Amino acid sequence: MKRSIIAILLAAVLLASFAACGNNDTPSNSLTILPPLGEGNTVLTLLITLPDGDSTTQNIRNILTDKATLGEALDEAGLIGRDTTGMVVTVEGITLDWDRDHAYWAFYINGEMAMHGVDDEAITAGTIYGLEYTPG
Repeated sequence: MKRSIIAILLAAVLLASFAACGNNDTPSNSLTILPPLGEGNTVLTLLITLPDGDSTTQNIRNILTDKATLGEALDEAGLIGRDTTGMVVTVEGITLDWDRDHAYWAFYINGEMAMHGVDDEAITAGTIYGLEYTPG
């Protein structure tokens, strides 16, 4: 119960911050807060930006986990899929292929592009992680 309350509060704060950062020059945005996934003592917040035609669909996932790294938690929750090299190529069931689509999943930490992958990111409370569809 306590974890659910924390997840809902985090999602509400995120929603308010995204609403305050709107830009009328960009396509319309849709933000959906999805139910928490997993079981564990740590709540991590993941903002997923999906390709969606003329608009951007953003899903906020709060994941409950006991895993040490973001990659482990996302694998455990079934949110990502990887290619043979371990690179994240599928998020929320959407698979990107650089050779075919010239698109990839960019990884962000608190809105800044990460300099490493999800497997190298230790989970830190209060951090907002992001996976964003990025056209090439």
